[in-house]
Amino acid sequence: MRAKVESTVSAQVRIAENYRNVLSSWAAKGGKAEDIDLHQKYLAVVGGATLKATDPRTLVAVALEWLGSRDGGVGLLMQVLVFAFALFVLLFIARFVKRLTGRGLDRLPAMSRLLKNFVLTVVYWITVIVGLMISLGIAGVNVTPLFAVFGGLSFILGFALQDTLGNLASGLMIMVLKPFDTGDFIEISGASGVVDDMSVVSTQIRTFDNQIIVVPNSKIWGDVITNVSAAKTRRVDLVFGIAYSDNAPRAVEVLRKLVEADERCLKNPVAEIFVGELGDSSVNIFCRPWVATDDYWEVYWGLTGLVKEQFDSEGISIPFPQRDVHIIAAES
Repeated sequence: MRAKVESTVSAQVRIAENYRNVLSSWAAKGGKAEDIDLHQKYLAVVGGATLKATDPRTLVAVALEWLGSRDGGVGLLMQVLVFAFALFVLLFIARFVKRLTGRGLDRLPAMSRLLKNFVLTVVYWITVIVGLMISLGIAGVNVTPLFAVFGGLSFILGFALQDTLGNLASGLMIMVLKPFDTGDFIEISGASGVVDDMSVVSTQIRTFDNQIIVVPNSKIWGDVITNVSAAKTRRVDLVFGIAYSDNAPRAVEVLRKLVEADERCLKNPVAEIFVGELGDSSVNIFCRPWVATDDYWEVYWGLTGLVKEQFDSEGISIPFPQRDVHIIAAES
C-alpha cells in the first residue's frame, strides 16, 4: 500500500506539471483568460488534496526515506556543510583583503586614520556580503529574491533614517577633509577632549576626567571645530601680576631666566616676555614661551609654580585686588 501511495503521488505530480505546461503554452498562443482560469482553479483544487498518513510505521518510513534521499536529508546536510566551509573561507578572504587594503592605504600618508579605518571597514563588509551571496548560491539557495528585499528595505530606511543619513554625510566630509584625527584634542559643540574613535554617524570624545561624550557628526560639521593638537607647537600664554612698588625689569629678567632654564621651552620662536598691562591693582607681565604641543600643560603648570617660588625668594609680590575707600563726614 505504501508503494502504491508513493506511485500514485508521483504520477499526480507529473500530471500536474504537464497540466501547467499545457496551460502556459495555451496562454502564450492567445487562449482566452476565462477558459484557462477554469483549468487553473481545477488544478489548484486537485493539487491541494492531501493524503493523511497517520500510521506510525508509515511516518517513520517516510522520514527515513527523506533522510536518506539526495533531495532530502542528505542533500540538506551537504548544503549546510558546503555553506559552512564557504563561510569559513569567506571570513579568511575578508580578513586577507582588509589586511591587503590596509597595507596599500599605509602608503598614503596624507589620508587620516579615521578615513583609513572607515575604508577598511567598508571593504571588509562588502567582501563579507558579496562572499555570503556567493556562498548561498553555492549551497543551492536562490539569492535573487534577496536583492529585491534589500532594495525595498533601502527605500524604506532612506525615509526613516534621514537624520542618520545627515550624520553619515557629515562623517564622510570629516574623514575626507580631516579637520581632526584620532588622538587630537578638540573643542566642538560645547565639548572638549581627545578623539577616541569615530564612526560614520558619531564621534567619541574622552574628557580629561575620563568621561565619554558621543557627539553626532552633523552637529560637529555644522559648528566651529577647534583642533588644539593640529600644530606641532603651541604658545603658552601666562600673565603674572606684580605690585606697582616692585621692580618690573627685575621681574621680567626672573621670568626670562626661568624660561631659558626649562628645556621644554623652544629657542625658536623666541619667548616673548614684556610688561603688557597696567591693571587696577597690579602691573601685569606677559610671558609667552613656545613649546611642543604635548608639553603644553606641563610647562603651563610647571612655570606657574616656579614663578611663584622665585618671586617670593626675590621679594617680588603678587598683589591681590584692593580698593581705597575715602569716607567724608557729613556736616551736622
